[in-house]
Amino acid sequence: MGGLARKATIVQELSNANEDLLVLDAGDLFFKKNILDPGITTEVARINAEVIVSSFNKIGCDAFSPGSKDFASGKNYLMDLKRKSRFPFISCNIFDKKNNQLFNPYLIKNINGIKIGIIGLVSQFTAADVIVKEPIETLSKIIDEVDSKTDIIVLLFNSNEQDLQKLYNRNFPIDFILRSQGRTRSSDGGSKIPTYIAGDRGKLLYKFQFEVADKELPMIDMAWCIETSKRMEDRLNKMKKGDMSVDLYDLYKNDQATLNRIKNYEMNLEEANYLFENAINKINFTKIELGKTVFDRPDILKIVDEAKLKIKDIVGPGGLPDHQGRLPGDPHYNHGH
Repeated sequence: MGGLARKATIVQELSNANEDLLVLDAGDLFFKKNILDPGITTEVARINAEVIVSSFNKIGCDAFSPGSKDFASGKNYLMDLKRKSRFPFISCNIFDKKNNQLFNPYLIKNINGIKIGIIGLVSQFTAADVIVKEPIETLSKIIDEVDSKTDIIVLLFNSNEQDLQKLYNRNFPIDFILRSQGRTRSSDGGSKIPTYIAGDRGKLLYKFQFEVADKELPMIDMAWCIETSKRMEDRLNKMKKGDMSVDLYDLYKNDQATLNRIKNYEMNLEEANYLFENAINKINFTKIELGKTVFDRPDILKIVDEAKLKIKDIVGPGGLPDHQGRLPGDPHYNHGH
């Protein structure tokens, strides 16, 4: 919960600066585990979840796509959180046992004449009273419909690696992916569809600035161009073994495998530089640390502090749970924190 009051400050500052803002969350928002332990730990986890709902109601959220961990306390409890939320839950492949879709599959936001389609999706998981359909095939059934109504498509994907690769192998008209399910923190969006994940600790806020000059042209991930250019130059320079004037093709003329690698690096470097210099529609990326230098917004801090008192009353004098909801006495309490 510690980052909520700071996240609120950043979002408010951007809004005050007249930014055309979309606040999105790709899932695993409410709980840190797929199944909650019974007893006090569940009570504490539910208080945390309700704090997040109350805070997001004030901060604002344009779309939230539930992940597998959001069902840790059951479908009925998540639907209760949805009723308390003043922000939309979306997902195209989560159904109840009667084959009714639990949430709207997507929504469309219009910002300065740009229509942005936001789709929710999750990799298959098992939870009581829920059917999670195969994500890529389910997505394929609605993607053309969304594409016909929008200029840009953003996918909120609570995804494992296998499903992400399946998605990349399909020619879907998706411009941008926000991904959850994993601890990796992206520094760029990769070489496929720009895909970003902020990790699972809530200590970072990722800001993306979309500049759209021509709706018919693709979005170019400027961070990927910069990171790829730097990475390829570093690799090529390292192969020169300290002599920056050396000709690599002459140096490795008897090593075909290395020559092939050099050519590949140069092609990647050329592509990254070309895209960077000629980009029409741009995605710029900023990583915002929610550290102590960021002011805690008082109204959100009050919600968090009141919840901590409730938790303290439940837990008693033994102490508060750690970041995973484990109580003192658990052999893994505060492990790795």
